[in-house]
Amino acid sequence: MTLSKKMINAQVMDRNASLFRCPICLATMEMVELSRLVCVNNHSFDLSKNGYVNLAPQAHMTKYDQSLFGARKTVMTSGFFDGVLEAIINTVEKQPHTVILDAGCGEGSHLSEIVERLAGDVTGVGIDLAKEGITAAVKEYPGLIWNVADLANCPFQDDKFDVILNILSPANYAEFSRLLKPGGLFVKAVPESGYLQELRAIFYEDKGQKDEADPVARVAEHFDAVSTERITYTFPLADGLLAPLIQMTPLTWGASADKIEEALQMTIPEITIDFTIISGVNRKETGQCLVE
Repeated sequence: MTLSKKMINAQVMDRNASLFRCPICLATMEMVELSRLVCVNNHSFDLSKNGYVNLAPQAHMTKYDQSLFGARKTVMTSGFFDGVLEAIINTVEKQPHTVILDAGCGEGSHLSEIVERLAGDVTGVGIDLAKEGITAAVKEYPGLIWNVADLANCPFQDDKFDVILNILSPANYAEFSRLLKPGGLFVKAVPESGYLQELRAIFYEDKGQKDEADPVARVAEHFDAVSTERITYTFPLADGLLAPLIQMTPLTWGASADKIEEALQMTIPEITIDFTIISGVNRKETGQCLVE
């Protein structure tokens, strides 16, 4: 008998129920009847029809919708991000990596690829505040744990994760330190000045970009043995990839319809990928929750 995706996901969540804590009262949780997560104080969270749980108690609106995540999946499965993923995998595989959290997982393609390529029995957990991303992830990649959750109140127990990934997503360093085991690995991928520079030239023109806080310094505030690796390459832009690439990137948010149409009519033979991979080892230092 072939199991449904919901049942596959429910069984994985049941085997790993000890990871969870109630987002309302912080109590321990268990899976009940393979259909809901329930804490000892009887706060209950039902599995969706596809097998994820919404553990963000209050509704949140984001700019990320179903069409954006569809566009992102098209781009990511083209090999666009392979060089960056390779660098992340090389970093992770040097450390214990039994339980991995992708904080800000989007539609799940990065976590799925990383878990698939790592050796051994790896449990992958993906969280995102955008329900549309988690809905796409749980349909496409059964067998991993997917949850709608808020980085400001991660619904997991202390010291449960060997690795936390933070790829093109906001960070909550104090929460990550709480969640990681002592000596656990934090890996963050941040875009550098050359990333999508061909699109930046179109949509930013001569306008300056806002300087961001130094991410390496921020990581060093919470983690030890911080190291960096710069990954830069160009990716051939095959027919049909420009439109989803434009749709998925926040570079185009706020751009006029005319400007987007102008970009779509351009010939862009290749696109620049430029990232720094920052990694650090958890020192279990307590402190304020800082979200960048």
